[in-house]
Amino acid sequence: MNIYKTVPVFATALLLSACGSDGGDGQSTAKVSFSVSDAPVDSLWDVTIAFDQLELKHENGQSYFIDVDTDSDGNDYQQLNLLDYQGTDSKLIITSQELPVGTYKELIIHTKPGNMNWVDGEDGHYDLKIPSNKLRLGGFEVDAEAVQSFTIEFDLRKSLVLRGNESNNSGFNLKPHGVTIIDNQAAASLWGKVDVNLFSMGECLAESGNYVYLYEGHGHIDSMLSDNMDPNDEYFDSTRPLPDNAVMPYASASVDVDGSYAFGYLPGGNYTVAFTCNAEDDDPVNYDENIIIENPQGQRKEITLDPMKETELNFVESDSLL
Repeated sequence: MNIYKTVPVFATALLLSACGSDGGDGQSTAKVSFSVSDAPVDSLWDVTIAFDQLELKHENGQSYFIDVDTDSDGNDYQQLNLLDYQGTDSKLIITSQELPVGTYKELIIHTKPGNMNWVDGEDGHYDLKIPSNKLRLGGFEVDAEAVQSFTIEFDLRKSLVLRGNESNNSGFNLKPHGVTIIDNQAAASLWGKVDVNLFSMGECLAESGNYVYLYEGHGHIDSMLSDNMDPNDEYFDSTRPLPDNAVMPYASASVDVDGSYAFGYLPGGNYTVAFTCNAEDDDPVNYDENIIIENPQGQRKEITLDPMKETELNFVESDSLL
């Protein structure tokens, strides 16, 4: 039995007045805000990032620099643990700033180097590095006719990459792969429960490896669905055999011990959602043929997510093909 439930979403979303004013040079402007949210990463207790400025590159050739809001101690930067803002939780970092309307080709997050960027794992503290202390992200639109509130969503299962190897761990790199900009007016969310009986079916291990993978679009062949990988990474191993016409996940989410999972800020549209019980060691760079998407078989569904709506989708044992 598949359960779909649609209810109002983002009750706490910040609604800012987009006043469509004139910036003084004849160019229309709007007020915008930016928040930060996170999709969780495996086996880490703390992922802290410090940043002080956003750089926005407009299609008119101009670059606009916006300082983040001062924190409660009066510092001119924000330092926060991304794991504190998961699902639909978010942290407001820039409030009601006026920008020219139009298309912005790139958003660049300027971070603070040094001990303000680090990862705290179960075995101790690991250094967190960001190349050039900047995260270069994609573009977005500022529209004078709409409320403008954006969320920068960190999918840490994609963007955190271990340097070295497990026996010689020199920390993590945080890269822009998996970090997206979502217009809250177009954002949807997905949540639900996975039947805990699915955790131990077949060769699965009940205590670990339980994840839900999300793919854009409908009609995918099972063999096309891959785990997380980044073919553009310099350490991507192109010699590994990949699925024909591989479809990489838009995002993935861990499943809690009670079976609950959640995706926070997603563009509305058609998605394929699959549960797998053996995805504990998903390398964010290289394809892992040992991770079986849709495991147990039958735990794969198609769904349409509507903007500004929460949708519930549950995975139940009776759907599995034994």
